[in-house]
Amino acid sequence: MHDNRRFIDAVCWVLRTGAPWRDLPPDYGDWKNSHRRFCRWRDRGEWAKLLEALIDDPDFEWLMIDASYIKAHPHSAGARGGNQGIDRTKGG
Repeated sequence: MHDNRRFIDAVCWVLRTGAPWRDLPPDYGDWKNSHRRFCRWRDRGEWAKLLEALIDDPDFEWLMIDASYIKAHPHSAGARGGNQGIDRTKGG
């Protein structure tokens, strides 16, 4: 029996990273077999069926919105860096 979970995870990894199939980590299985299976599913229309099922019957129980944010240092937003007044003394 095929491990569908590991295969779907492999496809998601390739889509998420944009890496070529040959760079698939070994944890997801052999990249050649995963790519071959991906192509078979594509040719049989399995991906379209899966997408239709998800669109027709959404499971809102697992819907999450991530509202977290990271406060960045001002220099990361393009502010001038360094100590511009280091050659001048103040008040003297």
